Amino acid sequence: MSHRSPAVAAAALLAGIAACGDGPNPGSLTFALALRDSAGVRIAENPRPPKGSRLGWEVGPEPTVRIGSADGGDPYLFHRVWDMTALGDGRIAVADAGSEELRVFDSMGVHLATWGGRGEGPGEFQSLWAVARWPGDSVAAWEFHSNRGVSVFDSDGNLGRILRFPTTTPRTDITVLRTAAILTDHQVRSERGRGIRTLHRLYEFRDADGTVTASLGPYPASEMFERQRAGTTVWMEVPFNRSVLTAAWHDLAVVTRNDIYEIRAYGTDGALRRMVRMDHTLIPATRSLLALEQEEPGHDPGDDEVPLPETLPAFDRVIADALDHLWVREYRIPGQDTPHPLWTVFDAEGRVLGHIETPRGLGIFEIGEKYVLGLAILDLEVQQVQVWPLRRGTG
Repeated sequence: MSHRSPAVAAAALLAGIAACGDGPNPGSLTFALALRDSAGVRIAENPRPPKGSRLGWEVGPEPTVRIGSADGGDPYLFHRVWDMTALGDGRIAVADAGSEELRVFDSMGVHLATWGGRGEGPGEFQSLWAVARWPGDSVAAWEFHSNRGVSVFDSDGNLGRILRFPTTTPRTDITVLRTAAILTDHQVRSERGRGIRTLHRLYEFRDADGTVTASLGPYPASEMFERQRAGTTVWMEVPFNRSVLTAAWHDLAVVTRNDIYEIRAYGTDGALRRMVRMDHTLIPATRSLLALEQEEPGHDPGDDEVPLPETLPAFDRVIADALDHLWVREYRIPGQDTPHPLWTVFDAEGRVLGHIETPRGLGIFEIGEKYVLGLAILDLEVQQVQVWPLRRGTG
């Protein structure tokens, strides 16, 4: 099964001709692109970069900043890091759910301050989940599955305001846009059939006061299947689970399913503004691929009754960097030798630039102009926040 439009097929042919000869030259690849507008929507149709090609950018070779160690003081001993962000002045704010604290470090990794803490009062947390930059050098933080809203701190850690939402349904996550508008989501219904429960989620744009300006969906966001464990019924995610991914991009919000290679971005009025497509052949989800995945460490051994979707996801992560490039992480196919995560990078208009690898084992939270901010798990399960240099080269 293939998701391919005539424009992409023609562009792929031109790219193939351009790539003939001595093979792809990292850093100097160019791709034919169909860029068009349709009813107010900017659509970018891209060919897939040649296999094995790389954009002339590099992450590494080593972290320039490491925060966290087994023998450090309390501020450097993390328990459950769920999120982090670099502030405008170079400081790094880390959301540690184990202590319910926002820990702030300077650009060299030295601890400066601790905000929040465990509790039920204003500026305190019970299930700290995420942190993000807020316009005006402020910092926003919120909890997982909570209706207590978004706490906004000033640059010195003083609680400035709490952005509250209706308390009827808990939010899973929040995306903060540059304009201080936010995107929230919550479950609206659950459908059951053939032993599978499909969860549907509604996405809502809200202004800086928390008022809903538009909504998207509901989307079938995830699928669960019923299983017996030690005499108890449990619900588990369907293998190769396709989902809805979100990200802030320009003044838009990406809200897109990953079952085909098509990335959709919306304005705060709920109107579709951009679509980024790339030539991609969908891969059937087979029992043999499931068996390969189950052999890998950390995966459930499973059984023959586990339901499967028709195809594997096309990608599994979307991040916009500080220069509005869109980084899309390719879905790793079980059994393939892929030592490093592979990303496809698109420019601010949605034109494909090429592939780049990132360090293995690094969970990436943010990509700046010259850095990648992420989390690594060391020996003895020590969590370490790391800053890696990003060299963009001429690509």
